[in-house]
Amino acid sequence: MRTIHAVAAAVTLTALSGCSVYDDLTTSDFAKQDGEAIIAAAGDAMQDVSSLRMTGQVRDKGEQYFVDLSLDRDDRCTGTLRIGGSHLDVRRIGDRAWVKGEAGAFNRLGGGRLHRTALQRLSRSWLPVEGKAAASLCDFDKLLKTFRVVDFDGPGGDSEDVPTTVGEESSVDGQTVVQLSASPGGAHDEMVWVRSEAPHHVMRIESTATQDGGTLAFSEFDQDVEVEAPARKDVLRP
Repeated sequence: MRTIHAVAAAVTLTALSGCSVYDDLTTSDFAKQDGEAIIAAAGDAMQDVSSLRMTGQVRDKGEQYFVDLSLDRDDRCTGTLRIGGSHLDVRRIGDRAWVKGEAGAFNRLGGGRLHRTALQRLSRSWLPVEGKAAASLCDFDKLLKTFRVVDFDGPGGDSEDVPTTVGEESSVDGQTVVQLSASPGGAHDEMVWVRSEAPHHVMRIESTATQDGGTLAFSEFDQDVEVEAPARKDVLRP
């Protein structure tokens, strides 16, 4: 009897899979909303986030970086950047920040102008970062401003003016998500994956822009970010 019921269930599922009834049964109420409503929910959820982990690859003026950073609203940040195959470690506590990395990373950032002796010294010690440079490193609030309305048009833009397509639900890191896509200005494509269940966090973003696009995933929301300042003996002094 159990076998008959199983076969009947499979036949029913197969019959429904080719019609809108199946879509209605398998699509969450959240994903059935229009793009504007999903964008608003995602923006609200991201503004409530106190911390997150960001991983992926981005391009800045055509230069590609791989990032793995944990950061919070209290200006704590820790993680790594990979530039041209070389690693750069990052730490920030409030208005103090430090970076330490392989010679190749500093050589790339310095445009190949740094002396070999300087590169060796930088690779052995933490370099203190101060002032505006420290404030801009792992800027959490600046990051989340882009999610106020999941802004496809960049900070200060108006995503409501960009036609947005609501795609099918899928899975990102075990979470059910709905995909939004747009083509701001028609120059490139932007995709955002929003968690279907509340809180409606942005789980992933992708841009095909040649100069400043990339793919980033967001996870570990609202978890403590523990950062330890480097020992004084390990910090580079002028």
